[in-house]
Amino acid sequence: PWAMPRIMPQRPRPARALACGLALAGAAAAPALAQGPLPAPPVPPENPITPAKRVLGKALFWEEQLSSDNTVACGTCHVPAAGGSDPRLDMGSRHPGLDGVFGGPNGADDRFASGGVTRQDASGGLVEDALFGFEPQVTGRRSPTMIGAAFFDELFWDGRAGGTFVDPETGLVSIPAGGALETQSLIPILSFVEMSDEGRDWDDVRDKLGAVRPLALASDLTPDLAAALATSPTYPELFADAYGDPAITAERIAYALATYQRTLHPDETPWDRYQAGNTSALTGSQVQGMNSFMSAGLKCAECHTPPLFSDGSYRNLGLRDIAEDNGRQGHTGAFADRGRFKTPTLRNAGLRTRFFHNGDPTFNSLFLSVFFYNQGGGFFLDNKDPLLASIFMAPSTATRITDFLQNGLTDPRVAAEAPPFDRPTLASERGPASIEVGTGVTGSGGVTPSIVARAPAYVGSNELRVSVHGGLGGAPAALLLVSSVTGGGGTVYQPGGPVPTLGQIRLLHRTRLSPGGPGDGVATWRGRVPDDPALRGVTFDFLWVARDPAAPGGQSRTPTARMVVQ
Repeated sequence: PWAMPRIMPQRPRPARALACGLALAGAAAAPALAQGPLPAPPVPPENPITPAKRVLGKALFWEEQLSSDNTVACGTCHVPAAGGSDPRLDMGSRHPGLDGVFGGPNGADDRFASGGVTRQDASGGLVEDALFGFEPQVTGRRSPTMIGAAFFDELFWDGRAGGTFVDPETGLVSIPAGGALETQSLIPILSFVEMSDEGRDWDDVRDKLGAVRPLALASDLTPDLAAALATSPTYPELFADAYGDPAITAERIAYALATYQRTLHPDETPWDRYQAGNTSALTGSQVQGMNSFMSAGLKCAECHTPPLFSDGSYRNLGLRDIAEDNGRQGHTGAFADRGRFKTPTLRNAGLRTRFFHNGDPTFNSLFLSVFFYNQGGGFFLDNKDPLLASIFMAPSTATRITDFLQNGLTDPRVAAEAPPFDRPTLASERGPASIEVGTGVTGSGGVTPSIVARAPAYVGSNELRVSVHGGLGGAPAALLLVSSVTGGGGTVYQPGGPVPTLGQIRLLHRTRLSPGGPGDGVATWRGRVPDDPALRGVTFDFLWVARDPAAPGGQSRTPTARMVVQ
């Protein structure tokens, strides 16, 4: 009795209805798509898709060396198996919100978003951040999915990445329209929260990519990446394959990243097969859920319009106080945009671990996120979208809609990370770059210095960073190599001097901690690991010591950071 015919392409809506929709939503930011299986995404003529450009973009997207300290790739926050968003759920993904306090009486304003880089100055030195201290910083909003992003004219939750792409190095318009992916792709690379040291510029990015071995940190390379690197083992060669010469530019990086993302086309969901005529592609429960989703009473499809399951509009759901995040208003300045955020695509939403722009942990399942709309969404009324009024659904209805979204809109290739959604394994996914061993020695102010070694040690790395914080401000300090242990490579190797035996101590770096009082001293050593394959599997133990008259023996020290060369 609940069977529904396949959704057929609709006639254009009357002008009056269209005007009403735009008045509610503000300017639409997605192209009008006929209802039916998802078509191929639009491609700007200035940046046509080519195989060489696609594979270059894939390498760059999964390249942790694209960040200043080799710890974050684009793919760190956009994992296909997590629906193209960020799967991380630990404290490293928590932002304290407007009050700057983690949890506490107003813990509801905390956001669960994406961990980026530890704050570092232009020289790569560790810097204390006002919110996150010496821990990795966290973005203020959850990472939206990059799968399906090619269909939108504007990107980010507030739409600040528009379709006109301006080359950041020349200031010239490269793509007049349809270049939102190109615009968006460059912003995280120079963000000191997401991927960058402070003050990083495109010369820095260019110089680094020209010197590193592509995907040196990644493992389990996909066949297309392995084949490309077999014939073109450097980034200049990969850029030459894609563009005809080896020049590395910001525009070319943007073009390659955007090209790769345009090939991530999630059009093989059960819903797509159902629309194509396979009426058994959806179960009875899922068809019921689809019927409810499309019903005029629940209004889901007003914003999450098939086949993209988003109309690209900006809405205020009343989820949180506008004072915490004014959303699109921060980009447009328009009072009418206060608290509005972009309507995301629901394709592959069943794979995501957080929902809404702030990753609110209250809605830690797709069912709860669906049922949130019962009785009109959130409780914050200022500028709340009137479309939400008078929405009522029973839990059983929410269950069926969830089944439809969870299973009917999930592309099995995305869930399995099968081509074109296949990817390498990142170094950060294999475990932390270092582990702490032992305990430190407390110094002035009752503070025990801490050691920070988050940049992975790998053969050929020129960005090995080992920092200390919490020492006596202004005190002389030294970084010691405590031991060098033979690993899987079969050779003990210590750059710059004789090889120590286990337990010997070698001075690696001498400096003076930053000025200040007890606990204020900070310093960073930046070194390199020689490009010697025999180093793989070798373990290095690092230890900072600092002169401190309040410490036993006149020296405070950190715990040991143990790192295995990859």
